[in-house]
Amino acid sequence: METPRHHFLIFFSLLAACTVAEPVENPVDNPVDNPDTDTGEDTDTDPNAAARQLDWRLHDDHESLVYVSWLQKAAGEITIEYNLDGQWVSIPTHDGVEGENEALVVGIPYDTDADWRLTTSGGEVFDGDTITTGDLSSGFPLPTVVSGDSGKWLPGGSYYLGSLTESDGNYWDGRDFWTFIIDREGRVVWANLTPSQNWTLFAQVSVSGDHILWDEQTFWSDYDNGAASTVHRTYLDAEIEVIGTPGLQHSFNELPDGTLAWMSSYHGGSYNESLVERAPGATDVEVVWACGSWGARDGCASNGQFYVADTDSYLLSFYSNESIVEVSRSTGENLWWAGARRGGYSFDPPSAQFAWQHGISYTDAGTLLVSTHNENSTSTIVREYAVDHKERTLTEVWSFDPEIFGAYNGDAWRLDNGNTLHTVGSAGRVKEATADGEVAWDVNFGGHRLMGRGELIADLYSLVSP
Repeated sequence: METPRHHFLIFFSLLAACTVAEPVENPVDNPVDNPDTDTGEDTDTDPNAAARQLDWRLHDDHESLVYVSWLQKAAGEITIEYNLDGQWVSIPTHDGVEGENEALVVGIPYDTDADWRLTTSGGEVFDGDTITTGDLSSGFPLPTVVSGDSGKWLPGGSYYLGSLTESDGNYWDGRDFWTFIIDREGRVVWANLTPSQNWTLFAQVSVSGDHILWDEQTFWSDYDNGAASTVHRTYLDAEIEVIGTPGLQHSFNELPDGTLAWMSSYHGGSYNESLVERAPGATDVEVVWACGSWGARDGCASNGQFYVADTDSYLLSFYSNESIVEVSRSTGENLWWAGARRGGYSFDPPSAQFAWQHGISYTDAGTLLVSTHNENSTSTIVREYAVDHKERTLTEVWSFDPEIFGAYNGDAWRLDNGNTLHTVGSAGRVKEATADGEVAWDVNFGGHRLMGRGELIADLYSLVSP
């Protein structure tokens, strides 16, 4: 027999079944929680939080690189920022997945405390514990920014890649070399110590733009004619490969197809070097040009090299005869030369002749740029020449005097905005000069430290592993 209570329960059940649920946002489109379901607990333990369990760890080898991690409730874009000197700096947007996520943060200097936070696509912000990067070796010569005018320096040139000796003074009996990256404030954001006191002189961004190349030279550390010299292809966070470059003792270049080219003392001997190439994946080294074809009485001990893509030729510089020669890559022909060696192009004016030159290159305008001692060897200056092949003359069209003398080495590059980046060799100094000769940036590493090739970088994230 049915009772009134039985009819009431049936009616209530039917009413509940017909009730329409409130619409909710798609959690895939927006990982932010519905506030009605938020427990209000700490995000590290709240399973309903859009992101939780924020954490960080340092890279095993480079303790300025930081991995941040978190759990994400649903897939969605995540913005990660860190605070440096009161300014929030964003890293590239991360496409977060449901569950565990990790991202690499680059650009925080060594020995730095930095707050960081994570923002979901829905605008919810989560703070992580303060990051503390590792200490850089106490022997690294921290630089001082003498002066800087951000309105005058290369737009986008936010970082400087270079190399230098750790110690101040004599370099020839073995010294620690560092490859490093500093920001415009002179803060070290990446550093790598060359093993076994081998030398690094020509660090550079690869032609592909997605990793760096740094040389490990044994010529001056082991006095083996560079038999064990190598070039490392490296992301900032991982090594790619090590390439044998026997005979390398100073500069090298990477061609557009990835071929490496260098002047080799192993293929010919000291003061009788040859220009050689190694194609990607090749087991053999090919000789392109030999010093003997030039007939230089003072031999060929190199200190500079530049590949000219438009003419498929090389500019080569030698300290042994203080001369530059351009050679054809396909034929090995000597196209022209200038300097102290007889029979070369003249200089206009004669007092503009380079001496102990380094860092040779052509600018986009076709002029020749050289870092050189001045007439009295009291300053290491930059000279720019118009090259007239018909008149066989190098005419000086511009110069920059940093009023600093570096007895050895030196490097000069024309930047996209018309500025010139000048690494003043063993003076341990870097200057960026405008076309008017004004100093836009001046960095001092102190003492007489030998510096190698220098280059400005716009984006560090383009140099990390995929």
